Amino acid sequence: MATEIIVREGELTLSRAEVEFALAGSPKQIRNSVQLDEASRYEFFVTLLVSKKILAELQALDVSENPVAYHQFLFKQLETARELDKQLFQNELVLPDFEVLALERYKISKNDIAPVPEIREASHILRLCTDNCDEASEAIETLQSLKNRLEQGESFADLAIEFSQDPGSKTRGGRLSQGIERDAENVDQVVRDALFAIPEVGGFSDIVRSRFGFHILKLESITASRTRSFEEVRPALVAEIEKRFRQDAYRERLLSLAPEETIEIDFSVFEALVNEM
Repeated sequence: MATEIIVREGELTLSRAEVEFALAGSPKQIRNSVQLDEASRYEFFVTLLVSKKILAELQALDVSENPVAYHQFLFKQLETARELDKQLFQNELVLPDFEVLALERYKISKNDIAPVPEIREASHILRLCTDNCDEASEAIETLQSLKNRLEQGESFADLAIEFSQDPGSKTRGGRLSQGIERDAENVDQVVRDALFAIPEVGGFSDIVRSRFGFHILKLESITASRTRSFEEVRPALVAEIEKRFRQDAYRERLLSLAPEETIEIDFSVFEALVNEM
């Protein structure tokens, strides 16, 4: 069957199949422009022809005349071939029922993947005082005075806006931007312990010291711990199992291409090469 030629420039041509593939891989805006506008169509064809000319020039490189460029092109081709092979392999890969595998994984590892820990929302008033600061006693005295005022019924938010030295939270009345889990590693242990020791929502902590300074904490809300259902974790489990399946399958593909017999290596030449580098 003869190849249908759409564009010709001397001996250089663009076949119907090449143009079709290039169009299919182009953004919709470009496809529409090529279809409706003659200038865009001409530019599209010229771009393809120029690309084919560049490829022909690279394929004609002589290793003896330009070894660096030759090997750059060679290894870029090898890299591209590896990526294309992986893509084609994945496209043809027959996949099992991952939902069945995901459910089995959920049953076996439920205690690891299903629990959602208790999360506590908090506000705080911070007086800055890092290691060896000279204002420790003053910070404690200020917070103790504020704690007394809180116990007398004053607004925590109002006092945080006026006295807290945490610029990120004071404008929100001391409200921290994220909830805190008991094992949250980004929060100092003493702060977590103090927050989770508050018996009920609306309660306050004693004055505690973190790496930033001294705090009074207010417990704003509690989201109880729970166990996620299979349906909640199913998409993530299926994605994880499929990803691992695809990785293992392609690894087997590469192993199948590895030499079956011992390869011959001229170690003297290789060692001389390494010593010259």
